[in-house]
Amino acid sequence: MSGIKAPIIDIINQLSAISVTNQDGQSVGLFARIWNNQLRDIKEGRSYEWPRPAAFVEVISPAAFEIIGLGIRAADLGIRIHLIHDYYNMDGTMEQDLVIFDLRDQLIAAMSQYCPTACGPLNCTHEEQDYDHDNLYHYICEFVCNFIDSKGSGYDPAANNFDDTPNPNLDMQPVEGGVPAPTADPDPEYLIIPQN
Repeated sequence: MSGIKAPIIDIINQLSAISVTNQDGQSVGLFARIWNNQLRDIKEGRSYEWPRPAAFVEVISPAAFEIIGLGIRAADLGIRIHLIHDYYNMDGTMEQDLVIFDLRDQLIAAMSQYCPTACGPLNCTHEEQDYDHDNLYHYICEFVCNFIDSKGSGYDPAANNFDDTPNPNLDMQPVEGGVPAPTADPDPEYLIIPQN
């Protein structure tokens, strides 16, 4: 279990492992970072140039968490991936960008059923094409997965403070190793083994 940083880094690393062809015709790893509206900023001249194609990861907010107990919570976490690449109509297809669909297919293949730290498998639930683009094409894929957050819990392994203090409000008490010790000898009446 973990906090939110670990799954975000896992997703960025998984995206970076996708092999793409860059603007110079070289095979490189997909440029992947956290989303901070880079597309708007680059169009307005307020951002550095970043390699393309690129993928930017956005954790969809707000996320509604359910309390599991003992400081652990869970949520269906939405992950929006922004695919951005340059399109210059150099192959004579007259504004018909087909490369974006190759990138989309690579993204879906790499991310579907991928399980980041403390998460269930990613499932693509929504896609959005760019119908009014200039030379920068923006394609969005949204994924959802279940996320278990143990930050703030006594069971956070990174905190190195496993809490084994008995809680009188619990029927079973936590013990190191995860298996509670029996509180009394079992009742022999419930241990009857059927005969064949």
